[in-house]
Amino acid sequence: MKHVVLAILLAGAAAPGAYVPTDAERARWTMSDMKSMATAIEAYASDNKAYPAAESIEALLAAIQPIYIRKAHAHDAWGHPFVYVPSADRQSYRLVSAGADGRVDRDTWDKPGPLTSLDDDAVLTAGKLTRPWPFL
Repeated sequence: MKHVVLAILLAGAAAPGAYVPTDAERARWTMSDMKSMATAIEAYASDNKAYPAAESIEALLAAIQPIYIRKAHAHDAWGHPFVYVPSADRQSYRLVSAGADGRVDRDTWDKPGPLTSLDDDAVLTAGKLTRPWPFL
């Protein structure tokens, strides 16, 4: 009996035909999430005359949820946390996805896009995708 149960469990774990999104799909979902969060951040700034002074993605979500967005994602479509960096005067900000590799590379954030690799950091600066991934 134990072998039958184990066989059923193993068969379910390796479900054939299970959907696995491509990295290009994950990039599109991530940029869409970034744009949605940007809309909420911009609304916050409109009401408060400055962008949130959050020092983490969790603090940002606490500032914008549920007033400006019902539910925002703390992670990109690869499961890596977004990075939120407000400027010192809170008149600008960056929202960043580390991409498929999950490695944040702050030295690249000022380089213009579009990007050539899904491992590169995608950057949204003050409401605009300044380093987007191309739709592959």
